Amino acid sequence: MPRPTRAGRLLTLAAVLAVVRTLLTEESRPDPRAFRRYEPPGELSRAERDYLDWAQGHIAWVVRTARVRAIRHRCLAFTSGLSALAVPLALAVAAPAWVPAVLGFVAAAGQLGQQLLRDWEQSLLGHQEAVRLQKTLRVFHSESDGPLPAAELTRRFRAFRDAFEATKEEYGGQILTVRGQEPPPVTATP
Repeated sequence: MPRPTRAGRLLTLAAVLAVVRTLLTEESRPDPRAFRRYEPPGELSRAERDYLDWAQGHIAWVVRTARVRAIRHRCLAFTSGLSALAVPLALAVAAPAWVPAVLGFVAAAGQLGQQLLRDWEQSLLGHQEAVRLQKTLRVFHSESDGPLPAAELTRRFRAFRDAFEATKEEYGGQILTVRGQEPPPVTATP
C-alpha cells in the first residue's frame, strides 16, 4: 500500500477541519427569525419594558448556553470515538506502544468528560426552556396587540412575568439535578 504524501495528508486534514468548522458554525448560529424580537407595548411602565428587554436577552443566553453544551458534547464524543477506533489500527500497524496508550487515554478522558459534564442532558433541557420561554413571550405579545386598558395590560404583563419566572425555576431546578446539585427551594410568587 503506497504511503500518503505530505500534500495528501495536509489536504485530508484541511478537508476534515473544514467539515468540522462548518458543522460547528451551523450549530452555533441559529436563524435569527427563529427568535423574533418584539417591541413592547407603549403603555407599559419603564420597569415592565426593561423586564421584557431582559427576558428577550435571557432567552438568547439560554439558547447560546444550550448550543455551547451541545457542541462540547459532540466534540468530546467525536474525539473519544475516533481515538477509540484508532487504537486497533495503531496496534495493527505496529505503532510504538505509546501511540495506542495515548489514543486510549484520550478516548477514556473524553468519556469521563461526558459523564462529568452531562452536557447532552443540559443542552436538551436548555433548548426546551428556550422554547417555553419564547412561547410565553409570544403569547403575551399576541394577546396585547392593539390598545388595551392599562389595568388589563398590567394584569397580562404580571401573568407573563409569573409564567416566565416559573419556567426559569422549573428548568433551572432540572439542570441543577442533572449536575448532581440540590435545587433551591421553590419560592412563592407574590
